[in-house]
Amino acid sequence: MSQTYKNSDFVLKVDAGSSNTINIINKYDAYLSAICAGEYAFQKDAVRAALNFIFSDEYKSIEDLAKDNYRHNIKLRQRFELASDYIAKFPLKNKKACSLDLATGTGKSYVIYAIAQICLAEGIIDKVLVLCPSLTIEEGLTDKFEELANRKKLKEIIEGLNPVHKNPSIKNANSTILEGDICVENIHAAYERTGSSIEDSFKGKGHRVLVINDEAHHIFSPTDSDTKKWFDFLNNEDYGFHFIVNLSGTPYTGDEYFYDILYRFSIRDAIDAGVVKKVDYKFEEEKDIDKGFQDSWQLHKENWKLYGDHIKPVTIVVTEKIAGCVRAWKELVDFISEKEKISEDEARKKVIWIASGVPGEKTVDGKEIRKILPVPEKARKENLQLLKEVDDIHNPVEWIVSVSMLTEGWDVKNVFQVVPHENRAFNSRLLIAQVLGRGLRIPPSLKDINTPILLKVNNHERWTSQIKNLYRDVLEIENRLSWGYDGARNPYVFPLYNLSYEPVPTTVETKNKPPSDPTSLGFGPQQKVFTTTDKFSESGEHAFEIWTKDNLDIQKAAILLHLYLKMQDPKITERWTVKKIKHAFVKELKEKGYDNRFLSKDNYIKAQQAFGTLMRGMNEENPRLSMRSNALQEIKIEEMNIQTFHEGELKKEGMMFYDLTSMNWFKGDQKAIFEQFVNDSANYEKIAETITKYGVGNIEDLEYLRERIVEVDVSKFKTPLNVVYVSYEPERQFLKSLLNNVELFEAFIKNPSKSFYAFPYSYKPETKARTHVKQDNFNPDFFLKKGNDIIVVEIKKDGDDNKKNKAKYRDGSKHFNDLNRALEINGNAQRYYFKFLSPTDYVSFFEAVRNGKYREWKSSLMNQLKN
Repeated sequence: MSQTYKNSDFVLKVDAGSSNTINIINKYDAYLSAICAGEYAFQKDAVRAALNFIFSDEYKSIEDLAKDNYRHNIKLRQRFELASDYIAKFPLKNKKACSLDLATGTGKSYVIYAIAQICLAEGIIDKVLVLCPSLTIEEGLTDKFEELANRKKLKEIIEGLNPVHKNPSIKNANSTILEGDICVENIHAAYERTGSSIEDSFKGKGHRVLVINDEAHHIFSPTDSDTKKWFDFLNNEDYGFHFIVNLSGTPYTGDEYFYDILYRFSIRDAIDAGVVKKVDYKFEEEKDIDKGFQDSWQLHKENWKLYGDHIKPVTIVVTEKIAGCVRAWKELVDFISEKEKISEDEARKKVIWIASGVPGEKTVDGKEIRKILPVPEKARKENLQLLKEVDDIHNPVEWIVSVSMLTEGWDVKNVFQVVPHENRAFNSRLLIAQVLGRGLRIPPSLKDINTPILLKVNNHERWTSQIKNLYRDVLEIENRLSWGYDGARNPYVFPLYNLSYEPVPTTVETKNKPPSDPTSLGFGPQQKVFTTTDKFSESGEHAFEIWTKDNLDIQKAAILLHLYLKMQDPKITERWTVKKIKHAFVKELKEKGYDNRFLSKDNYIKAQQAFGTLMRGMNEENPRLSMRSNALQEIKIEEMNIQTFHEGELKKEGMMFYDLTSMNWFKGDQKAIFEQFVNDSANYEKIAETITKYGVGNIEDLEYLRERIVEVDVSKFKTPLNVVYVSYEPERQFLKSLLNNVELFEAFIKNPSKSFYAFPYSYKPETKARTHVKQDNFNPDFFLKKGNDIIVVEIKKDGDDNKKNKAKYRDGSKHFNDLNRALEINGNAQRYYFKFLSPTDYVSFFEAVRNGKYREWKSSLMNQLKN
């Protein structure tokens, strides 16, 4: 099945036009072949697309082209019910204005120059104004244009075509712009009244000027205050600009893709063509902990091993705002100083921070920055100078901390790791595309090496799942569908109850005799170093050695506790000396098999709590706390977080069940995707026949359309969810059996794998030499409603009696027994019956339900797990 509602579906198609237009463009074929050569030959198509529109007599404006595409593009008509809704998406609809999407690292400057020179040579315009958001980008474009303008071969080709304007002069707004010139300027010069020739050179002459905007996403950004006047300048009637071409590698306004795109060479296209690095993003973590910069530092060292013989690898850390950028810079400097055992001054040489400006000294952010750096603007400018030579092996900079949405453009080819430091720096398609763009370029020295050239994206642990879908959108990886609560299915909504696992006061204790010394300090497992494994999309598993923070030397911990006890009650320290406290620490750590050379922060706190009983006076009332699990919590299906799955998961082991009303839940892109899934499934035989007949694909890749997309009769689909998605074979078999026996139940729910109904359980990992108990959350697979009874079902394959499943069965059985007692105490009639099932027992399970014997019935797997 092809992807639906891809960005490429909305790229505007320009009619080939008159023979005159075709002949004009073809005339420059040799020129385009010379400037857009080798693996960058795709640039020719980008230039041709823009010229075809500019030279066309058929389209007087982008609105004309949009209306023509709306008539002929069924995807547009699916997405926009009215043509007027679609046309409203074009901010410059009355002009001959269009955009080109060229991923970062694909040579936008060559495309800009080629369009400008050909338009000048043909005489369709007299001048070209190239605008960009910063001085840095302006300098880069100017240098490139001057180099192209001096290429002998290009000059000879153009001069042989009898041009109106021959080789252009490359200028900026410090001098008057004459006919035949290309003016390169940052947008701020357009607003200046003094020192700029923009007004004198272009005012009233815009109808004979081609304006080309680089990094054009800034023009339409609602939050980009520095460039918000850019759009007003383009639309200013005093200038009267008519021909406008926008270029961007990130043509998004937030999450919405530009609608005036004439040509697209996306990040995915560039990766597939081998002109940029492959994106290797993290998608799974073993431990949800704050690793600080430890894993990023180890990945950085791995990049040195992979590429260090050829170049100096660089890592970029991305923050949302300038204050966060400077704060992260200081944290990273301190970390590198400690980790690499170098001075802070040496660490500062390795790390720079980059921002477009510095907040005023009276602002909250400005004050915070100046506590770290007394003169931040001086440091910022020095860093921008260092940035220009950061790829040089003699430049000491290895780490760049940067604000995500920068107007400053910079071209660093040696970036091999991007670390999104904050969620908000990476929470839209625009930001992700822009941040990835900073590291996509391939250094020339690596063009011929055999090692895969990867850009690692080491996102923060706690929001990997939140941005995973945005990655997939930007990188064009598979279709995705959502599933969750459907308000139209309220007849199948039923309440669920869980227990709150929190410490609660249980009794009040009155001391009538002196308190006794603690017999145990309650120490838990502690490690200075542990290994954790994360998974990346291209390079697979990476093991990281993580050092825990805030550990105390055992002697220092004893001294601190002694001081604490002395402040609370000096009499306690008469018998609890530092030596005795240290001995108690070491004794308990040894007995429990933990490292006794240090004390973790958590264990120090536990030691304080253990001694707390000594501070309670005679006849004082003291509440006792214990972990009680009878605090009822109602879990509302209506509040279930939306879940997602993608097409590739259906091709593997997933399966989607739906009924005829499921379509009504979806909106926008997903509505069309769902409809396409359903239609392709229904027409599988025709699609398969076409593939067989024309050999345009692999028929095995389509098997999931027939096997994994299942329509259910409306009367049997007794769930409050829009669709039911299951992810592996035993679940697929169970759900089929459930639907065949659905008359036995009033309703059922497929529980998400996280973030809905869960409770804690503990187990010892299978791995040898890891004896400590691990805590995790258990999310049972299904809830089946039968009267006041809720049958809770966990699905496993036959004979799957590993340690985790035994622990789940043990703790799950206790949980639901405790839950039933709590429900009874609270006068609630609902009761829960917990079952572990595997395919061999599905038939007998439903038979037990049919005969009313399900409460006491046990599966063969349950018996295995109990034993």
